Amino acid sequence: MEALVIAGTHSGVGKTTIATGLMAALARRGRRVQGFKVGPDYIDPSYHTLATGRPSRNLDTWMCSKATVRRLFARSVAEVNVVEGVMGLFDGAKGGGGSTAEVAKTLGLPVILVVDAQGMAQSVGALTHGFATYDSRLCLAGVIFNRVASQGHYEYLRRAVRVPALGWVERDESILLPERHLGLVPAAERKPDVGKISEVVSRHIDLDGLLRLTCVPTPSRPAERQRTVRARIGYALDEAFTFYYADNLDLLRAEGAELLPFSPLHDPGPPEVDLLYLGGGFPELFEERLKQNSTMIAAIREWTKPMYAECGGLMYLSMMGRVPGHIRMADRLQNFGYAEATALVDTPLLRAGETVRGHEFHYSTWDGPANAYRVAKRGKERIEGYANGNLLATYVHVHFGSKPALARRLVAAAEKEGKTHGVDACHGARG
Repeated sequence: MEALVIAGTHSGVGKTTIATGLMAALARRGRRVQGFKVGPDYIDPSYHTLATGRPSRNLDTWMCSKATVRRLFARSVAEVNVVEGVMGLFDGAKGGGGSTAEVAKTLGLPVILVVDAQGMAQSVGALTHGFATYDSRLCLAGVIFNRVASQGHYEYLRRAVRVPALGWVERDESILLPERHLGLVPAAERKPDVGKISEVVSRHIDLDGLLRLTCVPTPSRPAERQRTVRARIGYALDEAFTFYYADNLDLLRAEGAELLPFSPLHDPGPPEVDLLYLGGGFPELFEERLKQNSTMIAAIREWTKPMYAECGGLMYLSMMGRVPGHIRMADRLQNFGYAEATALVDTPLLRAGETVRGHEFHYSTWDGPANAYRVAKRGKERIEGYANGNLLATYVHVHFGSKPALARRLVAAAEKEGKTHGVDACHGARG
């Protein structure tokens, strides 16, 4: 198979545009292409999915163990696999944990470095030489130059580097991806022209040469357990709620969950399920429309079965009066980054005293009675989230691959609810 990591010298060099364009170009050649994203980001994978028609997967060596990352990669590989990096190649948590370089080394994949060449010429040789030699355990297989002025400009760049130059992408305002909150606008909101991105990105790139440099052994697909359906879980999915790790949903299915999507914006109420999973997104952008759905609000307020809400889910439950307290938007990120959360009480996800690694990315604050987690970050601690019986609502996003118990417990909580109320997950109400 072919597999490569698209890395950058720093944030903002065009990794997502180039990775998405390459995925789309290769898919249009008839190749089965799988996208991956280094780190905890939800938005960039939405562009990969649009380009390939396959759910993109997150690979995070800070939230998950390296063995888990290798397993998650192996279970999803296709003919061609494009892993989009995060930030600069070597940037990550303390010591480089979770960095693009760490993921590339963990998986044994070659790296293609994206360099923003605007205003650069021969100096690009020193820049790429530094990236190529900084870590001898890393294979920097080639370079792609972005925002190049002309073919002549590219020739200056090509002659200056000592690694294979695979081509260039011209400056083109029509393929710029708009940003919001220091990240891209989700693909589902703006429906980008992937065909145009593909055409512009691949116009001056040697795709065949790229594939020759990135041929690697296909990993053995791990054996997977698939349990019979034993519970139903409804998960919010519409314009306001899009932040789910594809592997989280797969792990719930592997534990025996039938997953039923529903829309807090458009549906009259949740489906007939045993547990609700409210993922993240941007409910603040749709607050008025969400509040107009009075039948959904009434159902959410009266919901007594287990419920798990992350970030946007917490915001929504507070906006709708299901969780006490108020949501306020700030003008900068709040508690951004990786965090370790220790449960203070038993919840459908964790037992009191257990710790899980997660990630926060939000501009809002919640002033309710926090009691769910003690969150440690950069030497400081705070109490975060709301827990009440079988309800857990928190700003902390978690990857279920980090602890096998997470998906198992949510499905077990749903199964227990179904049995308590005399409902068979496979056959409906028991006679």
